Amino acid sequence: MASRNSSLDRRRILGAGFALPLVAVGSGQAQGARNIAGPHDVVTLDRMEIVDEVSGRALPTRAFFPKKPGRYPGIVFSHGFGGSFKTFPNTGELWASHGYVVLHPTHMDSLQFPDPRVDPADAAVMRKFLAARGSLDPASRQAFVEVLNRRYFLTRRLDDINCLLRLLTSGGGGLSDTVRDQIDTRHMGMSGHSFGGYTTLICAEATLTPPLDYPLPSGFSSFMMMSGQGPGRMGLTEASFKELRSPFMATTGTLDFGADGETPPWRLKPYDLSPPGSKYSVVVDGFRHMDFDPAVDPLVLSPGADRLRSLQIAFWNATLKSDPKALAFLNIAAKASSPSEGVHVMRR
Repeated sequence: MASRNSSLDRRRILGAGFALPLVAVGSGQAQGARNIAGPHDVVTLDRMEIVDEVSGRALPTRAFFPKKPGRYPGIVFSHGFGGSFKTFPNTGELWASHGYVVLHPTHMDSLQFPDPRVDPADAAVMRKFLAARGSLDPASRQAFVEVLNRRYFLTRRLDDINCLLRLLTSGGGGLSDTVRDQIDTRHMGMSGHSFGGYTTLICAEATLTPPLDYPLPSGFSSFMMMSGQGPGRMGLTEASFKELRSPFMATTGTLDFGADGETPPWRLKPYDLSPPGSKYSVVVDGFRHMDFDPAVDPLVLSPGADRLRSLQIAFWNATLKSDPKALAFLNIAAKASSPSEGVHVMRR
C-alpha cells in the first residue's frame, strides 16, 4: 500500500453565490496555480489478486481509497480496450481524495495481462492497432473495428463487474477487507474510458440490436462515460439510449476521434438521445482520445483539465453524495457555458 501525504493550506473559492470546495489553492504554489486534490490523504492498494468464483478467471484490480477510516461511495472504473488496472491512476487518486473508493479492474482484453482464453488472432489485431495509434492502413483499422463489434469482450467485462459487486457484498475472492469495509454499496457510480465507456453505457441500460441477453450489473446510481460511443456500430442504434434514465455525464474532446474515424459529436449521442433529466455533456478543447487522465500537479495542469476535474467531482458529489452545492455548480456551469469556451458544458 502507498499513502499520499499532503498538508494543503486550503481555502474555498466563492462562485455563483455559494462556496465551491471543488478547486482549492495550496500554500507555496506559483501564483495562479490551482490544486484540485480533495481533503483526504489517499491509500493506493496497487494490486488485489481477485478471482471470479464463477468463471475462475483472475481479475487483477487496483484500489484507491481515503486513508481516514469511514464509509465512502464507490466508483468502478473500466479501462479502454487492451488496457489494465494501471490506466487512469491520476483519476483514481483524485476521486479518492474527494472521498470515494475507486476500483480499477483488469478485463480479459488486457494486453499487459494477457488472458489465455483470448483468440491469439484477436490479440494480434489489438496490438497492431494500439501500437499504431491511428496511423493504420484501412484494412487493419477495419479488422480492429470488427474485434470491437464482437460481444465476447463486452460480456466478459460484465462478468468482471458483476464479480466485483458480489464480492463487495459477500467478501472473499481476494478482495481486500479494508476496501470492502470502506465502500458504501448503497451509493455506487460506474465510469470508463473508450471501450470502458461502452461498458458504462451498457451498465446504464443502453440497449443493443440485436438485444443483449446477458445479466447486467445492478446497483449503480450514476454513470460517467469518457470517450464513449454513439450509434452505428457495436450494436448501438439511435434508439439505444432511450432507457438511459439515471444521472449521466458524457465527455469528449474536440480532437477525440473514433476507431473508425467517427467525430467527437458522435461520442455525445448518448447525451443527445437519452431522456432529459440529470444528463450532462462536457467537451474539452484540444483533448485527444488519450488525454482524459491528466496529471493533478497544479504546476502542469492545463486550464481545460482543471475545469474537467472540477466538473467530474461535482457530478459525483451531486449524484452519489446528494450534495446540493455540487448540483448547483453543475447546473450554473451548464447555463453559463458556450461552445467557444475551452470546456463546453451542457445539461438536459
